Formats: sequence, structure tokens, C-alpha cells
Amino acid sequence: MLDIDDAGWGDMLDGVVLGFLRVESSTFISKVIDVKFFQPPLFAKKAYLDEALRLSREALKELAVEKSEELRICTAPVLEKVRGTLSEEGYKITPAKIVGELQTRVEMAFIKRLEKLGVAENTVPLDPGRNRFYVQLRWIHGNLAKRERYVKTAYRSWKRWRLWQPREEFKVRRIARRTKEEEWGPW
Repeated sequence: MLDIDDAGWGDMLDGVVLGFLRVESSTFISKVIDVKFFQPPLFAKKAYLDEALRLSREALKELAVEKSEELRICTAPVLEKVRGTLSEEGYKITPAKIVGELQTRVEMAFIKRLEKLGVAENTVPLDPGRNRFYVQLRWIHGNLAKRERYVKTAYRSWKRWRLWQPREEFKVRRIARRTKEEEWGPW
């Protein structure tokens, strides 16, 4: 059985990470839909759907997935074409809410990408939402001229958030995260 999930769809920064987990062996790989697919003109063409399908096919090949295996695929919009096309091709697809190991690993892969961009380590919460959004927004506005290229600028909300100004009293909080060994045991 293979689980497929995404991370970063609702975030302003960077692209979207797709995670693939072979459940029996805990083999995990990730692929990235580049941020350019969430910027004009590619976003309007929904080119990210084709890229998600291309990357998913690549991962299925790397993991030697057979059509007879069950694929549980997250119901996120970015995976819409993956679910439909693979189903038409004869794969056993089950739309699912992905939780547990894969969700944690794909979110951590996304967070590591943000840290490589320069977002301070241990400041990005694991759970997507308001706190994670504001950590990213403050980082972007720390040097908007240089960092806007990493933003999903085709998102309608960017027009409004581009004008946002952080409050002076904000302080970046460090987050204590369990290590991957604590979470899943030795790799």
C-alpha cells in the first residue's frame, strides 16, 4: 500500500512538497512542485496539476508500485489530477485524509525547505495554520524585494498580504520538535 500526501498548498512560501510512503516498509520519498507553478502565468493554466501527476508517476516508478496495490491519496486540490488519471489507468485509488507518519514526514520536508530558504530554524510550526502563516509572512517582509520570488504570488490573497506590515512587538519563538528518531524510531 502507498500513501500520497502534500504539504505547502496553503502556505505562501515555496512550492508544494508531495510525499510518498510505502506503508509496509516506511520507505519515504518526496518530490517538489516548484514555486513557479504557483506564480503567473503557470498558476492560471493549472500547470501544477500536470506537474503533480508527472512527479507522482516518477515516484511510483521509483517505488516499483504495481497497479494491483492500493494507493491512498490525499483529497487536496493539488492531487486532483493524480487521483483521476491514475484511477483511469487502472490503479486502485482511495481518496483519503492522510494522518500519522506520512503527514508528519511530508510537513517536515516542507519545513526543511523553508529553513533552506532562510526562515529561522525551529520557528515554523509543524501544523499548518495561522502561526505558520505569520512566521512566513514576517520572513517575506523582512526583505520583500529579494524574497518575493519565493512566494506563491498568483494566490489572490497575496495582493493584500503584500502590503502587510509586521507589528514591532513580534518576537520569533523557537519550537521544540521531537527528532525523527523519537517520532518513528531509527531509520
